[in-house]
Amino acid sequence: MRMPSSRRPSWRPLVLPIAFLALAACGPKHHLDQYDFAGRTMALVVIDPTAPVLLQDSYRVRADNDLVATVVNAGATAIKNAEAGRARARLDSATTRMALADALAERTIERASRYLGVQPVGSKSGSDFLLEVHMRNYGIDARGRSAATLFTNAEAVLLDRRTGREIWNVRVRGTDRLTPRVRGDDRLPGTIITAGSLHTVSVADFQDALDQLVQLSSNVIVNELRGSLRDARSAR
Repeated sequence: MRMPSSRRPSWRPLVLPIAFLALAACGPKHHLDQYDFAGRTMALVVIDPTAPVLLQDSYRVRADNDLVATVVNAGATAIKNAEAGRARARLDSATTRMALADALAERTIERASRYLGVQPVGSKSGSDFLLEVHMRNYGIDARGRSAATLFTNAEAVLLDRRTGREIWNVRVRGTDRLTPRVRGDDRLPGTIITAGSLHTVSVADFQDALDQLVQLSSNVIVNELRGSLRDARSAR
């Protein structure tokens, strides 16, 4: 089946806007005002994700659905899910080539240490504070009919190592569209275009997208910490 020329997308995969959401802890936002960080030490704790997640779509048939449209759309959904599964394998390959959680942690602790005024150290047992970076999950969300996205979900927690008290935390969610947002019709559903777009995303593309998401996740985490520190110090 040839795509009509009016529907040929003029885009490159992964060169698309990235959306981020920072979610501060509920209740008292932090206890930063109760600690003097100057001259103290901080170590890093990394919690790796298990494996990429693939969120797939399902097609629900209603009694009032047109039979032809039902067959076309159900088939298009199956094709998109199959292509998403192959894309997930390429994402898995990209992940093995880069230490995802380590990259996020290393980029985060460098700036976080600078704003806190602490000395980063390698030994967790001898440090005053621990910065725990948890990459909770990441993967491909192929449930949308008009686009597929790469998503990450991370959390950073600052702990008093001696007491285990949670001093501050923030969660960050990021998404990067893998395919263009399109509108289809009964002859050429948007899911078919999404499937074809997913087919073009290479391992290198996934690496680039993950690197962008990690870098921006780190920036959001540290900027949230910086804002919380500014509030705590101005209140003294």
